[in-house]
Amino acid sequence: MKGVALALLLLACTGCFSARSGVERYHRRVRVGMETKDLLRKLGKPVETVPVPGQGSDPELAVEQWRYAWDLLAGQLVTGYLTLGIGFIFMDYDAFGFDVGIGRDGRVRAVTEVYRRK
Repeated sequence: MKGVALALLLLACTGCFSARSGVERYHRRVRVGMETKDLLRKLGKPVETVPVPGQGSDPELAVEQWRYAWDLLAGQLVTGYLTLGIGFIFMDYDAFGFDVGIGRDGRVRAVTEVYRRK
């Protein structure tokens, strides 16, 4: 009986976490210098793609900004359902993400830190 109670308590507590830890795990997969095809394979398509105007012909500067963002991760949803909805009460529903700068040569030039998206 104690084992079942402990397992339910652990499930309830994991539902309290925000999406930030999962986003940081994705963030660690991105390296400056990697090709965009590798980035797409590891993270999928970005939420938004924004051109960066006025960069000239310098190959080291980013000409495109890819925005990645996550609201809730699948583990949080499963935890919420397994705890009969109690875990949803304590969850942080804020979206977290980061931006990736892509150069003319199709390589990653810059990666921002993980931040809370409004």
